Amino acid sequence: MSENENVIRDGAPVAEKPKNNPRGFKEWLRKKVVALKRAPHLIALVVMLAATVFFMFVLFPLSNAINTCNKSVTASGICQFIVTLLSLLMLVSYLNAFPKRKKPNIFFIVLVFAMIGAMIACDAVIMKETSGYLADQYARLAEASEETKKNIMDSIMAIEPVRPFMITHISLLAASAGVFALLPVYKRLINKINTKVELETATENMQGGIDIQED
Repeated sequence: MSENENVIRDGAPVAEKPKNNPRGFKEWLRKKVVALKRAPHLIALVVMLAATVFFMFVLFPLSNAINTCNKSVTASGICQFIVTLLSLLMLVSYLNAFPKRKKPNIFFIVLVFAMIGAMIACDAVIMKETSGYLADQYARLAEASEETKKNIMDSIMAIEPVRPFMITHISLLAASAGVFALLPVYKRLINKINTKVELETATENMQGGIDIQED
């Protein structure tokens, strides 16, 4: 089979098989690192976003647990509202703390840390009040009649998830504050990564010789 027959078969051009690019992933990774060098604060933003999304997911069962406690808890309702509000304001303030092509805004940086501290304090209040109510329900369960045991067990089942929810949210908020505080450290480490493109020689890029044919 001649060379022309490899290119054209029965008058129809044959599409060449795509060649694997071994440097494709490396180039994609290099571009990501370059983008991260320009905006290393996005790492802390991802952790804060995870904390906010998690709290929004557990907001309904948390509200149900607080409503189950009724008047036995005094500050959990307002604390829940504060955490919901600050979870969104934290993200907005963090984005405003790092405007493009400008120096970081110290006011918003301090404000973000203050919001994280306030949310951790509110989570601790919710966990303390619901845990106290839960202990009372367990104490009542030992002396309750068969008719009231079902209602008490329903209350216990609604309130028990609150503690692990709050512990997880506090852990995510603490991680957000830690990653944010360590921004200058890993910013220097990221900037040390070599992302320069090394130009290959013409002979390395050349995949075959040049055919010179006489007419």
